Amino acid sequence: MGINQSTYRFPFAAYPAVRLVLLFAGGLILDYYLDIIAFVWVGVVAALGIGVFLSSRFNREALNTGLYNQEIICYLLLIISFGGAWHALFNHQESPAAARVVNYYTWDDLQFSGKVYRIQPTSTGKYQIDISVDRTVFANQLAWEEEYQLRTTLNPGEVSYPSALELGDRIAIIGQVYPLESPTNPGQFDYKKYLATQGIYVHAGIQEIQQVIPSDAIFSWNRVRQHVLTAVEHNFSDQSASLAKALLIGFKYELDQDTKLAFSRTGLSHIMAVSGLHVGFIIAPFWIVIPFFWGSRNGRRLGLAILIMTLFFYAGLTGFSASVMRASITGGLLAYARLYHKVRDSKNLTAVAALIILLLSPGDLFSIGFQLSFGAVYIILLIAPVVNRKLPDHIRFRWYGMPIMAVIISLIVQIGLFPLLAYYFGEFSLIGPLANAAVVPFLGPIVPYALVLLALSMLWPGLAYILNIPADIFFHQMGRLVVMASGWDWSWIQVHFSGLFPFMLWIIAVFCIASVRIKQLRWKMVILLLMLLTVEQGYDLLKKGRTPQLEITVLDVGQGDATFIRTPKDKYYLVDTGLWQPNYNSAQSIIIPFLESQGITKLNGVFLSHPHADHIGGMVGLLNNISIDTIYTSGSPYDTNLFHEYRSLAARKEVPITTLQAGDQLKLDPWTPLMVYGPEESAHSPSNVNNRSLVFEVVYGNTEFLFMGDAEKKQEKQLYRRYPQLISTDFLKVGHHGSKTSSTQAFLQAAAPQIAVTSLGLTNRFNHPDREATLRLNRIISKLYFTSLSGAIKLKTDGNEIAVEEKVK
Repeated sequence: MGINQSTYRFPFAAYPAVRLVLLFAGGLILDYYLDIIAFVWVGVVAALGIGVFLSSRFNREALNTGLYNQEIICYLLLIISFGGAWHALFNHQESPAAARVVNYYTWDDLQFSGKVYRIQPTSTGKYQIDISVDRTVFANQLAWEEEYQLRTTLNPGEVSYPSALELGDRIAIIGQVYPLESPTNPGQFDYKKYLATQGIYVHAGIQEIQQVIPSDAIFSWNRVRQHVLTAVEHNFSDQSASLAKALLIGFKYELDQDTKLAFSRTGLSHIMAVSGLHVGFIIAPFWIVIPFFWGSRNGRRLGLAILIMTLFFYAGLTGFSASVMRASITGGLLAYARLYHKVRDSKNLTAVAALIILLLSPGDLFSIGFQLSFGAVYIILLIAPVVNRKLPDHIRFRWYGMPIMAVIISLIVQIGLFPLLAYYFGEFSLIGPLANAAVVPFLGPIVPYALVLLALSMLWPGLAYILNIPADIFFHQMGRLVVMASGWDWSWIQVHFSGLFPFMLWIIAVFCIASVRIKQLRWKMVILLLMLLTVEQGYDLLKKGRTPQLEITVLDVGQGDATFIRTPKDKYYLVDTGLWQPNYNSAQSIIIPFLESQGITKLNGVFLSHPHADHIGGMVGLLNNISIDTIYTSGSPYDTNLFHEYRSLAARKEVPITTLQAGDQLKLDPWTPLMVYGPEESAHSPSNVNNRSLVFEVVYGNTEFLFMGDAEKKQEKQLYRRYPQLISTDFLKVGHHGSKTSSTQAFLQAAAPQIAVTSLGLTNRFNHPDREATLRLNRIISKLYFTSLSGAIKLKTDGNEIAVEEKVK
């Protein structure tokens, strides 16, 4: 029966679960952003519930259209309000009371006792041991028997790792409570939020392991998982064991960062996030034998019970991860529908799964895993049928039709998830569709095969090892190919995606394609799409009509310096590149994520004030990840490996290094000159390169910004004697992190800034900032900021006034 195009209306009644989950999610979003107290939400829900009841009752008596519409509106608002109340009451990502109590003892040593439920080696050689704590002893020997989850870090160089420690063992430790704070820089990884998604709100460093008691439990998921991990190590070679653990049960903690990045850049990171794909592999054999269970009622029950137990056991192996739970619920519902001949509408059943998950954990709506999982499913359900119908019959019904469709679906998912991938990762894989088409079909038989052999290895280890050789070879070669492909220049691109408009356009575009066969609905979607484009263009015109601004962001890189400059004509510069120390550099942790969050893939220049490691620490990382036009330095030589390494790398990448001296001038852009005040050509301080710092001033309109590097008293004296008028400024980047050797009274009086920022770490071995230097700064400067207290600080100017923004997002 054809669709009457002129009278068609979207069948909302056919998708009750979709309707419910959208309204419920709307309430979750409202509470997430508005943060309304639960009492208010409960009152609104009660009032709307009464409204629905009264409207329904009176409408049955009067059959009044107005009352019916009132009932519908109250019902819709009731579901939204219920979602808001649910989020306010049961958002499990909120820190529990027990964790808040323990966090009052930050930097104190406490005694913790509990069961180990996760052990993760890190890329820096340390171990993360997660403990379900049930007993805490405070400094006054007060024992507190409250339960909470604790993440601990063990450094084998300080505390010996107990080799006999296994999942499920009981452990007693003395640990120093670390602060868990929100990011202090835009784009920085939110470790606190990440731990909250795992139900962890307390972090401590292990100072001493007092006792380890092996578990005597007959059964525990932790011990089962430990046995499975041991089986993986037995069945697979050293070269592929870590990858096999990730692919089979989602244990990714032994993979190095380069391998994870390679899988992300080739569009294959999803195969390591055990989720719908893996659950599909497990369900696939069962799906084939479902018809054999149709014969009787008990047969259906048996089939469904076997499937549920299989999915439950696999979820237990993965630690009941949210992604597996999502996929298992959806797969179980679809299997139930097929066994019992229910309405098998995948869109509706997927919405039911989403609703169940959000009821169990409302905070999941804002997790990347939830968004990517359900986003991918709905993109496939909405777009794939349209594309499939457009394929010619000679392709659809031939043997090569299925592989071609696999490539197309992979392409649909990659493009369809583009906004989310760009927003969260700042990268988009161009090779992803081909990589998925080449890998996923082989994983279909190999994953179930390897999982069965893990069970076999516990009975006949020798036979399991021999039979597993093909899987071992495949995983090893796949890892090598992925790393190689990720290194190709064209395999991925950096992208930037932010703001509400692009996401709205993306959603409408998906519905436009999905409704291509429904003329009236299709044109409504096209009209809506054009309206959004018009609004966006109008907003862009409004922005262009404003006065261009100079933006300066002093990043919080700890005990180091890094400042980003965005000129009015959108040129991008960096002043110093932060800190380097073993296993850490500011580029990877702070600067590159910041640049990616701003959509910046190229720097027009990097100014290095002097060659100390707290100022050039991120240069190697930047050169390896970001295109740089020119590096500007003070010309001071320095005999360190870091100094020689960045200069050699710059030479290989053909990035010019230019020496600047007092009297030089540059144009950052046509509106923004830069004047260099130091170092003097005659200044020679080989033992103290601080006094040969690159000192310069950036000017925009009537505003001036002075950058001091690590200049000390000697160089400050040269500056105010030679440039007594020029160094007068509006903004001062305080020299040498607030050291007592800098910020002299005479210099500050000559510069007379209104605003100043000091970049330093909250705790540092130099005791910065110096008390006397801070008093001098406070006496002269009305607005004084410290990155150690305020995090990243952004300054904006239209050329006349400077606005300061703390806690930059």
